[in-house]
Amino acid sequence: MKCMVCTTFEERIKHNRDFSNAWIQGSCNLRLSNAQDHAATKCHRHAYDLYIKNLTSKGELSSNMENPLRPHPSQRTLEDGFSKLNETQLEQTIKKFDIAYFVAKNELPFTVFEDLITLEKRHGVDLGDVYNNRKQCGEFIDVNAQFIAHQLNEDLTKAKFYSVLTDGSTDNSVTEKEVVYVLYFDPHSKSNPEEVEVKLSFLCLKDVKKADAEGITSAIEQSFESLGILPNELYSKLVGFGADGASVNSGNKNGVKALLEKNAPWLVYTWCVAHKLELAVKDALNGTVFDDVGDMLTKLYFLYHKSPKKMHELKELHDLLNYEFEEGSVKPKRASGTRWIAFKLSALRIVLDKYGVYMQHLEHLSSDKEVTDRQKLKGYLRKWKSSRMLLYVALFIDVLNPAAILSKAFQDDPIDSVGEIHNLKRSKQSLDQLMSKSFEDLPSVKHVLNKLVVTDTTCTYQGIEFPVHSFNKAAADVKASKNTVIESIHSTVDARLEGASSIELESVAKILNTEHWKLLAEVDGVEFADNMITGILEKFRPILLKQGLCPSNYNQAILEEWHDMLSHTVNFLQSEKANYKKTWRLLFNCSYSSKWKNILLLVQLLFSVPICNAKLERLFSKLKRTKSDARCSLGEERLTNVLRIEEEGPPLGSFDASPVVQMWQSQKVRLPNQKRRKKYRARKKKVKYYHVSEKDANSDDSVDDINDVIDTTPAPPASESDNVEDMEVSNDGTDSSGSGRTAALLFSDTDSEASDFVGFLPEDL
Repeated sequence: MKCMVCTTFEERIKHNRDFSNAWIQGSCNLRLSNAQDHAATKCHRHAYDLYIKNLTSKGELSSNMENPLRPHPSQRTLEDGFSKLNETQLEQTIKKFDIAYFVAKNELPFTVFEDLITLEKRHGVDLGDVYNNRKQCGEFIDVNAQFIAHQLNEDLTKAKFYSVLTDGSTDNSVTEKEVVYVLYFDPHSKSNPEEVEVKLSFLCLKDVKKADAEGITSAIEQSFESLGILPNELYSKLVGFGADGASVNSGNKNGVKALLEKNAPWLVYTWCVAHKLELAVKDALNGTVFDDVGDMLTKLYFLYHKSPKKMHELKELHDLLNYEFEEGSVKPKRASGTRWIAFKLSALRIVLDKYGVYMQHLEHLSSDKEVTDRQKLKGYLRKWKSSRMLLYVALFIDVLNPAAILSKAFQDDPIDSVGEIHNLKRSKQSLDQLMSKSFEDLPSVKHVLNKLVVTDTTCTYQGIEFPVHSFNKAAADVKASKNTVIESIHSTVDARLEGASSIELESVAKILNTEHWKLLAEVDGVEFADNMITGILEKFRPILLKQGLCPSNYNQAILEEWHDMLSHTVNFLQSEKANYKKTWRLLFNCSYSSKWKNILLLVQLLFSVPICNAKLERLFSKLKRTKSDARCSLGEERLTNVLRIEEEGPPLGSFDASPVVQMWQSQKVRLPNQKRRKKYRARKKKVKYYHVSEKDANSDDSVDDINDVIDTTPAPPASESDNVEDMEVSNDGTDSSGSGRTAALLFSDTDSEASDFVGFLPEDL
């Protein structure tokens, strides 16, 4: 550490009596008292006076120079010198934050961090010697997640409204977990400058002692508190709650919905539409022929899943047959999972594509005497090798396909409430089209019929022969049941989705979908949505007033804003040709937006209404991969941080760790200059010398245990005893002090067992 003024004016002050070049060459004494002593010397004061005169002559004298011990604001303090990173250290730390982010983003264990550091050093990357262990990797991951959470907090602070979505599960440590997401609307999105954006962001993963309504509600409030959002602010913006249909969530008296409504009476509860759709289709097919088809799918999967030998034989048979296959997989697919429709449809397509392969292999197994369960396989063959089963498989593929497309649309990451309602209508239209089509024109049925090889007596499909009369009879039976199955699905879907939300979702879509405004205005006039808007205003008036709705503006004044905005959109923005999200971006940024602030506030609320929580289920898949059996010690906070990076973190190529490092550095004083610590040397044990008297040394008594030599009675005071004293022993075992005592026993303080004996005994012992 050097003195700037003394170094500058060294030639002028070196003739002073108390001159010392310690603070010119650099002092190693970093104590404050040392600096104060130097500042008090005549030599330093002389240099400081010269420094002040120099500044005065240049007109640069500052009030900070009045006290020679007060640093200038532009000067770095001693603490800054220790805690701040220079350019090299900053670059090294940024690289380590990038590596830690990579570890979390790819669901890797923290120990990989140390291996990656070693690998990078081997490639010539300078990463320094500090912050290279797995413990520091965990801290870097925490800071990365905190930075992402800070950005989410800023978005929620700006948002006028938001909804909360929850789901529960159990992790590998058999701990009840509740995942909480937040849905909010951003009219000025930076990630997409052309459109408004509805964001569904991961908020927190909480441990729940008891997964009842009170426990889940408490988890929701604690999740927002972790971002600094207190319950008062939460309930002043909360408009919706989305969850599955479990009674603990949907209960009108003691459910989570009821508890939230105590603080937010206007709350919109939405039963996940994707769950509703799954249950509707499942209810429609329950108790029908589909039970037999589903039983075949399940048993066929486990028949090959647990037998490598059968699977090997199946592959060999598949390679020998020259049929045209469209599905790549040979093994039957599992027909059960979180997405019921998608799993069933995938399994049905595999069976239809490889039907002949499976049936021929079952024939081979049932005739093989070495197969122990061949009687069971014969039973399977009698039930499954029939034209009726083949045609029902084809029918159910066509029936489930529209529902599967709709279910997949509900699971898309970009939240599109208008698009999802539109897809729901299209799915119903697809079912209506299936009803109007003839049985033979259904896509999968037509595919089977085109591949049939028909003779006078038989119909053959992929080598499996069916009598013509039985095939025609089966086709007539399946054809008769087609419309019954489709009508059942249609009615159950309508019944289930009718009460999916406490707000009319189709009304919300009609208000938000600017693409249809022109057509609706031409048919019904600009008042086509007046009744819907009036009803929504009445329901949400308390929360709208909290967020800035003008109290003097009654319904009629807000409807006038709506009509004005509608006319402007239809006449000047050509909304029928543009995506509705782009149109809303133009409306929010329009110069007239200040005139429409009340109706735009209502639009922000409608965009914040939840529809589906399928994204939450995908997080539990990540949870099981992240908190595996080998990582069950991951705590709630650390696990939340890892999942936040996995779920909300930007792609690796676009992640910038520079602002994260700045935040990490500002949290507390860091030690970037510390060296690698040396291992501690093992300390030598303290020893004492115990002397054997001359009489005992010359004794002929044998000693079986070395402890017999030592007197274990408490030692008398030093003034009265000369049996215990420190002494030196020569190589021949005699006292080097010349006292004539012949030997000394050396023991450690900790134990007097014979195994710890490190001294000498007389030869005759």
